[in-house]
Amino acid sequence: MSPSDKNTKEIILDTALDLFQTNGYSTVSIRDICKIVGIKESSVYYHFKNKEDILNTILLRTGAWVTEKKSRFRETLEASVRVPREAFIAVGVSYIEKCLLEEKIFKVIRMLTIEKQRNEAAADLCHELLFTLPTEHQTQVFSIMMKKGFVREDNPEVIASEYQSLIIFVFQKYFSGSKPISSDARSSAAQELSLLLKRFYDRYFQ
Repeated sequence: MSPSDKNTKEIILDTALDLFQTNGYSTVSIRDICKIVGIKESSVYYHFKNKEDILNTILLRTGAWVTEKKSRFRETLEASVRVPREAFIAVGVSYIEKCLLEEKIFKVIRMLTIEKQRNEAAADLCHELLFTLPTEHQTQVFSIMMKKGFVREDNPEVIASEYQSLIIFVFQKYFSGSKPISSDARSSAAQELSLLLKRFYDRYFQ
């Protein structure tokens, strides 16, 4: 694949995601994507089998990105000898800032939020991305911290669910609308989540 082909493929993916997160996957056509990119439909089919293939590529990349982040975090945690309160809070704030609000991840979430109203598979995927997978990851994280003596003995899955509920509450409160993300919203979200995580830390950490 030549550099120009690679660039065209990336532009198609970026344009498709922009349209999907604004209008929903179901209502966007290959023709809509081509019109904005300024290419013929045959150019899209050179890179992708169909619209579903474009969506699957976006989701596969999203999944790979999230998996890499989680793996890197667990490696850091395994090597840690303690978890200071401020560091724990910073990780939670970073989860919203650098994961959920990462440009492409955020667009995928918006796309699924629109599409889940008319597509059961999209609803399942949205639930998996915001609840199932993060809670599974956090359960592993809190299990590790219990073994290392950072967190008092308790049910790691319950603690993980409580932690994730704080993240999702703040995320939905400040970023669930259609407005562009503002610096004020980011600042307010960080402040509120920090307060919630301080209470969480004081309740569970030793």
